[in-house]
Amino acid sequence: MIKTLLLCLCMVACNDKDNSLIPSEQEYESEVSSDYTELLNKTAPVPVEYKQESTFKGRVVQIDYDTKNYVDGTEEMRRNTAYVYLPYGYDDTSNQRYNVFYFVHGHGETAASFFQNENELMYKLLDHMMENDDMAPTIVVSTSYVYGTPVDYYPDADPYCKALPQELVNDLIPVVENRYHTYAQNTNIAGIEASRNHRAIGGFSMGAVATWYALEYTLNCFKYFMPISSDGWSLGRFSGMTYPVETAEHLANAVRSFNLSENDFYIWACSGTNDVAYNRIWAQVQAMAQLPDVFSVSHLTFHEQEEARHEFRSLAEYLYNALPFIFPTNK
Repeated sequence: MIKTLLLCLCMVACNDKDNSLIPSEQEYESEVSSDYTELLNKTAPVPVEYKQESTFKGRVVQIDYDTKNYVDGTEEMRRNTAYVYLPYGYDDTSNQRYNVFYFVHGHGETAASFFQNENELMYKLLDHMMENDDMAPTIVVSTSYVYGTPVDYYPDADPYCKALPQELVNDLIPVVENRYHTYAQNTNIAGIEASRNHRAIGGFSMGAVATWYALEYTLNCFKYFMPISSDGWSLGRFSGMTYPVETAEHLANAVRSFNLSENDFYIWACSGTNDVAYNRIWAQVQAMAQLPDVFSVSHLTFHEQEEARHEFRSLAEYLYNALPFIFPTNK
């Protein structure tokens, strides 16, 4: 188990091009186990072969779906696009049920980026993880908060990230989980809530901001949350870093309001030690951990990737470590 001896956090707001927020000194006594019984954990590297093309390739399907302008709160109709990864061997005629992981991209990217970037790195990773039975059968959906004219300055995307969970629950989840074999018996709100144990959401950078909003507003529809390299902005931009205690209390009250049995959720938060957003998310997670009635290590852990920066290629190691824990196999 990892025991933190010294953690020096610098709580200064920065943008995604600022390299000033890097942990100054950390020491660890031993390697972490996969039980995650400590708040702070180290990730294990991805096997080299998982970065190569697999013999057993899944397929990615584009889905265009109707939705509304939830940012402005109008009934204005619009279209959005998501991409769905179906594991090798997926068969529409089979009774096999699949978990679903919804992923939200970072600033400057699109829903297509997840499966295309770094020479299809995530595509290859998922193929190998499914082939080697590292995790239970899972459909992965890459979605987007961007529509209309994308914002130039990434913090201005906050309203779009805040609105995305509503769009997912009202519009995208019904399309995806009606079309494919998931654990949702139906996709009205009751059916989505009943199948939440088999549904996760995660995101990188601004996608992590959207993930924290999903925890706050749609905890009844997702059991697992994977924010990567960003704090929550419920109380304003970078508020998880600048107001970590207040943000933690705000999120705890949001969780309490759902009245879930035994706090039935899990937050697998993560960042790289050389990531500019490391201190943003770590400051918030530490504050959340001070509220053990809601955010005990049975419901919240933090996972750091050594020397990883704020870049897409770092995502592979987070997913390699998180998804087998979120959706374990029966082997």
